[in-house]
Amino acid sequence: MYLSVGEISKALGISNETIRHYVQEGLIAPRKNPENNYWEYSSDDFIRLSDVLFYRSVGLSIKEIKSIMNDNISVEEIGSVMKIRRTELTNAIKETVNMMQRLDEWEEHYQKELDLRGKSIIGPMPVGYRRSNFIDESKHIANALRECFDLEKDDWMNLSVSFCYNLAEPEKGMRKYFSFPEETRLKIANTRVDMMEESDDNCLITEVYYSENIEEMTTPLLSYAEEHKIILKGMIYGREGTNFFKNGVRTGLYRLYAPIQTGRKK
Repeated sequence: MYLSVGEISKALGISNETIRHYVQEGLIAPRKNPENNYWEYSSDDFIRLSDVLFYRSVGLSIKEIKSIMNDNISVEEIGSVMKIRRTELTNAIKETVNMMQRLDEWEEHYQKELDLRGKSIIGPMPVGYRRSNFIDESKHIANALRECFDLEKDDWMNLSVSFCYNLAEPEKGMRKYFSFPEETRLKIANTRVDMMEESDDNCLITEVYYSENIEEMTTPLLSYAEEHKIILKGMIYGREGTNFFKNGVRTGLYRLYAPIQTGRKK
């Protein structure tokens, strides 16, 4: 007994086009009815299609299914194919879990950035690390990176462009450099001789939009310090946060940290 493609389609819950695709790939071989020239499917075709659907359900490629069904591979070899697929799925699941963790961390940090815009608080500056050199504007950023860090693929997300600004030396402007947080997995070249740690337990903190005009970024913070009689040590640190694009130009939010001297103005 033979069934039409429509009847097979209904029985298996797949489309006519999907069945025809498997025919074209050589996974099943229906016969052509000599009376009406229509393709007809045998019970064996039906069983083979159910096998194809199973293998597809675990993510095997058409090429892999062809090898199992048409190349006379042994039952042991089928086990090897399935084991490889399981390993691939396990790795994919781990990567998905890692991506979810990154998204959770990003969302938490992002919300804190949004909440701090236009406000000033007092708190610690988290520990950060950098090389002692600054970014030379005349040098390509890729070359500057190679001089500073030995990066692996997953380390890039931890690296940010930061800056420091000395209120006593305004003529120097922003001094930009690459920095990374304490918990990062970055490996730093020449760490024993050329490593700097930045942190402070007591800072005036705010969140600003990046600007090449340092005064535009720092004025709100300095005004707040003046109004509340807060004595600053004289350095302001900016750490890169969420980036976005405005008129096609990359910009972003920066968190400013201004270490505070003990005591207040009278």
